[in-house]
Amino acid sequence: MPTGNTTGSPAGELTDEPTEDLTGDPAAVRSLCVVGAGPRTLGLLQRLGARAALSGTALDVHVADPFDSGAGRVWRREQEPLLWMNSRAADITVLPDDSVTGLTGRVATGPSLHGWVEEHRSRLAAEAAAAGDDLLHREVLAVHEGSFVSRRLASRYLHWAWERTLAGLPPAVRVHRHPHAALDVRDGVDGRQLVHLDGRERALAVDTVLLVQGHLDVRPGPRERRLRTFADVHGLAYVPPGYTGDLDLDVLPAGADVAVVGMGLAFVDLVVRLTEGRGGRFAERADGSLDYLPSGREPVLHAGSRRDVPYRSKIGYPAPADLGLPRYYTVEAATALRPDAALDLRADLWPLVVKELAGAHYRQLFHAHPERTRGAAAGFDARFSRAPWGSGQADELVARAVPDPADRFDVGALDRPLDGWWGTSGEEVHARVLEHLEADRARRSDPRHSPDAAVVGALLSAYVVTARLHAAGRLDARSSAVDLDGWWHGFFSHVASGPPPQRLRQLAALARAGLLRFVGADVHVSADADAGAFVVTSGSGPHVLHARALVEARLPQPDLERASDALLTRLRERGEVRAHELQQQGARLSDGRLVVDGEGRLVHADGTVHPRRFATGAWVSGEAAAAAFARPGTDAPLFRHHDRLAARLLASASAASSPPTTTTPGLQPADPPGGREG
Repeated sequence: MPTGNTTGSPAGELTDEPTEDLTGDPAAVRSLCVVGAGPRTLGLLQRLGARAALSGTALDVHVADPFDSGAGRVWRREQEPLLWMNSRAADITVLPDDSVTGLTGRVATGPSLHGWVEEHRSRLAAEAAAAGDDLLHREVLAVHEGSFVSRRLASRYLHWAWERTLAGLPPAVRVHRHPHAALDVRDGVDGRQLVHLDGRERALAVDTVLLVQGHLDVRPGPRERRLRTFADVHGLAYVPPGYTGDLDLDVLPAGADVAVVGMGLAFVDLVVRLTEGRGGRFAERADGSLDYLPSGREPVLHAGSRRDVPYRSKIGYPAPADLGLPRYYTVEAATALRPDAALDLRADLWPLVVKELAGAHYRQLFHAHPERTRGAAAGFDARFSRAPWGSGQADELVARAVPDPADRFDVGALDRPLDGWWGTSGEEVHARVLEHLEADRARRSDPRHSPDAAVVGALLSAYVVTARLHAAGRLDARSSAVDLDGWWHGFFSHVASGPPPQRLRQLAALARAGLLRFVGADVHVSADADAGAFVVTSGSGPHVLHARALVEARLPQPDLERASDALLTRLRERGEVRAHELQQQGARLSDGRLVVDGEGRLVHADGTVHPRRFATGAWVSGEAAAAAFARPGTDAPLFRHHDRLAARLLASASAASSPPTTTTPGLQPADPPGGREG
């Protein structure tokens, strides 16, 4: 049976049965197929139910995904138990709360991840104990507001929220769950959409389709193929970009020198799998630092990147009170710079972004630490607001009002802490990076440095503004196709989306144990046939490393031309999707992601729009870094994004009585889902 709140079936039950008529009029039952069953689909189902109830629409929703309901691939239950979420349990929700406004119809509120654990702790602990899962049992008992929980515990929250959402749907909305990958979508003779699923002989016939597939794999490009061939010829190991939880790391033997390029979140997951995941363990010292007790199965990791420092630690104390963001970097202020011309993210908008960050820094400094400032906060704020960022006027104002240079905002040091620094040896470089890592963790766990938390809040605000400018088509070609998901997202991730503080403590322990070596900034890797090895050099010192293994610790860059997903490949081959591509000064620029119009509908290669095919999520241009979760108590825009999308899907399905005709849009990306939340 299909699932819903009137069937009596367990929520999330699987079905391949055809749609039944609930009304006596087959044409009155509308249908939708959602490709992907992750957190975004969970949020969408909530709003589809609310809007369908208001309009009296009878709706069958088919959800196709081989992975867990509510969790999808990334948050699925069956994965390495040591991998964690990257936000505090109290900062994650997939259910709206009382702060959420602007939604149409019934709003079913629910707990955050932490609130859910609090409500169900006894049951969760008993289940883990009965299953003999000591690791999960200890975790459940220890979870508090500031915990960074395991992904498999998060998957239980998502599954619970999925079941709760299905149970709350109106009787006329039913969900059919298909544990299969979608292979193709074609137009039927009557204009309906025929969705072909792996392992299912008969296609699903639905009115409208939504692609919400999350992070996808890509086929190796020329560079990856060259590195793979070189490794095979010389008996080396090469691990290309990919989701770390799914990578085959058995090719990295114990004791081997492994070059690792990338020091973001994929790097942290890699280190976990190759250390604790191979039987090592951490022991706490009396001073709160950690020792690492190896199993003997670990390789030696030599890690570097453009910055050669890990992403900055998550803030380890409560965020400051609302600072009235944004103040300087708003859509209106940005548009006023060039009312009739495209905006350059670096040249035009970056000064406004930095002023927003600096303003938040100084407001928090004056508010929480007035003893480290001179003069009245209101007077400083008024003069700071009038002074262009980077001007002598602003510099002089800060110098007078903030006597200690350590209390002044320095965006260059925040972004590239090793910039311009040179070490005389590999040992000196390693020691310098380790010193930075330990200092960063200590600083971001100390409320005396609360301006850092204010900067993170301002950057979150700036990310939303940038997404809205992109959605409105206000960014120029290079900014939209290159900088948005490259330099800009990299800066955001480094400052505001780093690992939990405990992970940096663990990296420091591994560095002291000799199993993690820091190479330096501006790392370069070459395949040296004469040496029969990967050769690693650094812009931070003169040292050279010869390694017999190379790992590129990052997610693959989305590229529609190389997508391994069968559905996207077939749509691309027929010209029924296209990648975001622009021309600037004769150069072709592309971010590799799907183009949708202002309603979220897929755009064809010829510029026309399919009225019954929609897309949202990580592979849609402009939505790449939008989180699937919301932060409680913030009136998160993510819920309004789901609400608007639900309205468009219902309208498309309701208009499906006539065959689809493609249209040529005034092309704009879809409205943004609200940037990073949580």
